Amino acid sequence: MRSVVNPFEGKSVSMKPHRTHILHVGVGAFHRSHQALVWDQLRRFDPVRYADWGITGVCLMPSDRALVQQLRKQNMHYTLREFSAQGTSHTRQIQSIDQVLLGPDDREAILSGISDRHTRVISLTITEGGYEIGRSLEHILKGEAPQTVFHYLALGLDQRRRDGQRGLILMSCDNIQENGAVLKAALDPCLAAIDPALPGWVEESVYFPNSMVDRITPATRTADVDALEQETGHRDEALVVSEDYFQWVLEDQVRALLPPIANFGVTFVPDVRPYEQLKLSVLNAGHSLVGFLGEAMGYRSIHESLTDPLIAAAFDQYALQEAIPVLSPLNGVDYAAYYQRVKSRFANPMLQDSTARIMAGSSDKIPKFLLPILRAQLALPSPQIDMATLVVALWWQYLDGIAQRAAWEELMDTRRDALRVLFEDSSSSAERLINYEPIFGELSGSDRFVSRYYKLIQDLQSLGVPQVLDPYFLKH
Repeated sequence: MRSVVNPFEGKSVSMKPHRTHILHVGVGAFHRSHQALVWDQLRRFDPVRYADWGITGVCLMPSDRALVQQLRKQNMHYTLREFSAQGTSHTRQIQSIDQVLLGPDDREAILSGISDRHTRVISLTITEGGYEIGRSLEHILKGEAPQTVFHYLALGLDQRRRDGQRGLILMSCDNIQENGAVLKAALDPCLAAIDPALPGWVEESVYFPNSMVDRITPATRTADVDALEQETGHRDEALVVSEDYFQWVLEDQVRALLPPIANFGVTFVPDVRPYEQLKLSVLNAGHSLVGFLGEAMGYRSIHESLTDPLIAAAFDQYALQEAIPVLSPLNGVDYAAYYQRVKSRFANPMLQDSTARIMAGSSDKIPKFLLPILRAQLALPSPQIDMATLVVALWWQYLDGIAQRAAWEELMDTRRDALRVLFEDSSSSAERLINYEPIFGELSGSDRFVSRYYKLIQDLQSLGVPQVLDPYFLKH
């Protein structure tokens, strides 16, 4: 191994540490492969003019402590490796994060960052499950110290109001349709709990643009870190690995308030919703389908799963016959071509994206990605719902397996405790799951959907996945 200079020592481009224009909550791998890349390119383009457009990162989960410590050890810098499906890679050093704060260690600094007039953008990647506000409201009403993002935001925005500040951008970068509107709707009750007048002030003073973000970013493996060290002589424990595809679509309403990030891959449009629907319905829901099918058939990665002709054909049927036909058209976008691009991205062997990562958090993903397609199809005279319903049946099978092994600690899901209760009685778990209102709502009253769900479960148990798929793809 050759000796090289550590690229993370003494290279900070931040001219005003601890006072940045951007505060970002959720400094996980996706943020560091996506939004942080754009801000890094902006600052490198003109380090003086855009010096203040750095990021103050905020991590609120106790499990984030190791990452925070590692980033601080590396002067907030890290390596991003982007892989193409052809096996080529591009390695970058990302220097757009100026500091990282960890709650509750840095509670006052986080609140100061939200209320600081220097802060112009507060962005979030808190996952689909992060928009549950029950704990936030409970803590606010009890007068407790903030622990959740919405509690922090409510207190910080109240201070901004007292200071007479306006023009802040609050930007969700999570995989949720109309995520800006969802962010505002989740925040409003917390604002009202602080002061009934606060939601009105926020309505007039804060922008909530919708956005759509896309870049497959699997969990970094030790093998990835080892490979980087072998190639460069530098070991980066904060390494991020992603595909080379990048997309960020943002509403026009905030373009004038931001620097020229359109030069670095951001697309501004009047209406983000069609882009959201296409991506969430085809890519995200398709990820769940491939992930569950792959896991059930013995595969452990997404790209390996797609080498199976049955899984590839199931993905084709879902995307081309179930999802795309119920999506709103988008001028200039060929949906079938978009799907083929998604499929080729999933097949990228360099990413080693695990089925386990895709199945994690399914109680948040399925309602947001998959069920809108089911509802739209069920409104048609001849609905096509087989593959979408199969995802739900496979989810039941996966949870049933966990229940049978008494291995609930393995389940990465915000509703783990509630799901455990549903599966206490194995003889009724399929019925209890499909009637779980927080996830399925009125769909549990659809005879067509529910009967198909029960039939697929029966077939999965008696025949197995290949035989369930066989009638669709080998005999038709």
